Amino acid sequence: MEYVSCRASKLVLSVPSKFFVEWIEEHYKQTIIESVKVTSDTDVTLGLVIVAQEKAPAKTQKKPAEPKKISSQPNLSKAKLNEKYTLNKFVVGKSNEFCYAACKAITKNLGTTYNPLFLYGGVGLGKTHLMQAIGNDALEKNPDMRVLYISSEEFVNDLISSLQRGHMSSFRNRYRSLDLLLVDDIQFIAGKERTQEEFFHTFNTLFQEKKQIVLSSDKFPKEITNMEERLRSRFAWGLIADIQPPELEIKMAILQKIAKENGFTLGEEVSSYLGNKIKSNIRELEGCFSRVMAYSSLTGRNIDLEMTKETLKGIYDETTSAIDIKDIQKAVADFYKLKVLDLKSKDRKKNIALPRHVAIYLCREYTNNSLPEIGRAFGGRDHTTIMHSVQKVKQDVNDNTKLYNEIKEIKRIMDL
Repeated sequence: MEYVSCRASKLVLSVPSKFFVEWIEEHYKQTIIESVKVTSDTDVTLGLVIVAQEKAPAKTQKKPAEPKKISSQPNLSKAKLNEKYTLNKFVVGKSNEFCYAACKAITKNLGTTYNPLFLYGGVGLGKTHLMQAIGNDALEKNPDMRVLYISSEEFVNDLISSLQRGHMSSFRNRYRSLDLLLVDDIQFIAGKERTQEEFFHTFNTLFQEKKQIVLSSDKFPKEITNMEERLRSRFAWGLIADIQPPELEIKMAILQKIAKENGFTLGEEVSSYLGNKIKSNIRELEGCFSRVMAYSSLTGRNIDLEMTKETLKGIYDETTSAIDIKDIQKAVADFYKLKVLDLKSKDRKKNIALPRHVAIYLCREYTNNSLPEIGRAFGGRDHTTIMHSVQKVKQDVNDNTKLYNEIKEIKRIMDL
């Protein structure tokens, strides 16, 4: 951030990207104005202009591509889409490659390839990004297409408002005349009978007219409780694709991409540190790095490991520092209705062996203990046995929906 001018009581500062405009407006605008008042006894307004930094030539190369989207801007707003979410900006890895491929496939032939497309996975893993990317791609190809991205909560509120005002005819027409409907967090309509009734008929109308439907949830369709069976079965008519927590390499790649887009150089040491610090939530990872970038911009310091640790001290504490092997053993034993001694025993029955594998896997992922240390905590097993358990869970969770959700629930209980 650099001084540009101060005329007619307006202080103008330059920043390297739109990200910094939004960040400073939200977090530092008033502080800057008050600081100027204290030092110069002058009341000013603050203006921010974007000036690309020399260290980010790639950023200036991207600017000519922006005008392509101007024609669809009004429709982006109407469709409730954010133009920053595109398929090109989605970082693909083993944990999300199937889901990404499914989203890309339906953009080539909306309404016929996979309909509906049902995305499921934990919070902050990229479901919203992919859904909005589908909408953005559709409008880029055809700006006149009728597209709507909406959360299930917004759908419920719209229904209630329409009922109260007696506008159900316009409500039904609004949703049933769409070419592409994207509904985020569909699990939240569970237990709401009238909402499910209206969504059922909306779904049927769009499906019969071969209009694309994309839904997301944190649960597999058949595991959404208090949801009408006729809806759950329809959710599974097309393709179900899941997003799993990202591996370290994906998190590092995401950070590198964000850094490059905002004119920063990010070393592997820092990206690895941040990737290990934030275990599974991409949204939290991005928020963590946003703070680092803002601090770097405002202080003029380069982003190195020392500065990163200093910036995040006391805010993003290490998850592993608060969790130990005993905590995980107890949580897993309680979840599977076993005793901790069962996990440490030599018993190889499936109802004990599987929970043992899960507990070992979580110990490896969320503690700083070495393989031999984890082995000793599980009845004196050697490090190769521990490594086998970890690899087994990593492989099985890709194909076993039940196991995936069991581990996710244990992590939620433990706040991991």
